[in-house]
Amino acid sequence: MRFGGEQPVRALRDITLQIPDGEFTAIVGPSGCGKSTLLRIVAGLLEPTEGTVSVRGKTPDQARRDVEFGFVFQSPVLFPWLRALGNVLLPDRILGDRNPAHGSNMDELARRLLAQLGLAGFEGHYPGQMSGGMRQRVALARALIYQPSTLLMDEPFGALDEFTRDRLNLQLVEVWSNSGTTVLFVTHSIQEAIYLADRVVVLSARPGRISRIAAVPFGRPRPLAIRYEPDFASLTGELRSLLEEDPDTTDGMVT
Repeated sequence: MRFGGEQPVRALRDITLQIPDGEFTAIVGPSGCGKSTLLRIVAGLLEPTEGTVSVRGKTPDQARRDVEFGFVFQSPVLFPWLRALGNVLLPDRILGDRNPAHGSNMDELARRLLAQLGLAGFEGHYPGQMSGGMRQRVALARALIYQPSTLLMDEPFGALDEFTRDRLNLQLVEVWSNSGTTVLFVTHSIQEAIYLADRVVVLSARPGRISRIAAVPFGRPRPLAIRYEPDFASLTGELRSLLEEDPDTTDGMVT
């Protein structure tokens, strides 16, 4: 992926990646390495300069039109005039029959998702009445309301405190394990990536290339305390060493 301008920038180079249905894949890498750009290419929001992307046999643009994707970003982007339940149901109201999960039980599904995420009893609260972690859980429920085949998450917990982040990690894994959704999760935290994912993709400094794809050897369910075990610490150190290598001296500039 190259971006034009007076000084063209090569954002990504030689990315080859296959993600099986239902897998939880995390992407880590230094700031500016193209993690978010890669998500946008998968979603069909950007077209790569070279190469192709296939999502369940479809182009990204067709997959997006077929409502294959759910999105969760660092900012929850909730509508302040809608209550939590209304925010979760909004995609169904917009998509109508285009929503693969559309039916008479949407209200029940929304309430069940909120309950699974620890928000039972908060269905009638406005975003301004909830904490940052609660708002992000509403955003996650909203992304799952139409039961997408693929969930794209761009540093969704990066702005939260450590305790809230840990709680949301646990809830995300529980919801994912019950949904069968394929997850592509971008994070700056190597520990978070290893704790959550089946595989961790490590990108180099810009232009982003795959330095390593690490299979996570720990079974599920994983207690939070696993992060303090020697094998977990060893894998964290291995991946961190890749990120600490000298960056590409060209900084992605196209000459």
